Amino acid sequence: MVLLLLMGASRWVLAGARPEAESTVGSQAAGCAWAALTCAALSLRPRTAAKVGVRGIWVGVLLAGLGGGLMLCGPAAWELLRVSGMEPSALMMALALTPVVVALAGRMEPVAGRIWPGLAAVAGLMLVLAQPSLADLRSDVALFLAPVLTGCGAVMLCSRSTQTGCAQTAWRAASALAGGALVFALCWSMAWRAGVETLPSLSATACDGVLALLSLLVLVRLGALRWSAQFALLPLLVLLQGIWILRPPLTLRWVVGLLLIAAASIYLLLPHAEEPETGPAVVPR
Repeated sequence: MVLLLLMGASRWVLAGARPEAESTVGSQAAGCAWAALTCAALSLRPRTAAKVGVRGIWVGVLLAGLGGGLMLCGPAAWELLRVSGMEPSALMMALALTPVVVALAGRMEPVAGRIWPGLAAVAGLMLVLAQPSLADLRSDVALFLAPVLTGCGAVMLCSRSTQTGCAQTAWRAASALAGGALVFALCWSMAWRAGVETLPSLSATACDGVLALLSLLVLVRLGALRWSAQFALLPLLVLLQGIWILRPPLTLRWVVGLLLIAAASIYLLLPHAEEPETGPAVVPR
């Protein structure tokens, strides 16, 4: 989680120094592809065939691929829908609702105790960031799909059926990354034919692959709810970086907003009864 947050919060520094390192649909497709091949090489064959059968393995692989496609492509819904001029602040607020989707899709009890961190994070972001414009329909659809797809995909990857069929962490991650690579590749090919996309750079491909792999490993290790804390922590780290660099005057509005985001992040990171820190799933005999 620490590596994921550090890389995600410092990505803008690399993109500022090397503009070709900016993430694109093509770089995300290539990044997910090489990360999937790396995970597959670590687990050439599943070792649970005797326990769950070939059919159970294929069900787990397909569910992991579908969940990975949703989870990895959710934050990039605006790119897949070809929305131009997406406001970063609007996307941050939308993704901060991912814990709410995870709690509802995962049917976690009590519901009120699971959804308030996401709502608190959004409230904090609204206090410190400019209010997003909701005048464009396509942009509004992308903002709605971003947390919904991301949260539902994370819950699907952590479901019992997926864990049983893909008990090995590397095999589950490879299937999920392959699903994400397929979705990104399809969208990239259509944009390529339209002359919108170009070949991705090596630096962007490497960064996108590492971020996707780290995100999946954190999800498998910590569970969907604790994994979703990144969508509150990343904006918090970026805001703190901006405060440290620009040194703006801190008003009461900013302080309250930062405290709300920090409180939501800390609560989401705490272990919950529904999501013990167990690591890879164990298939019963």
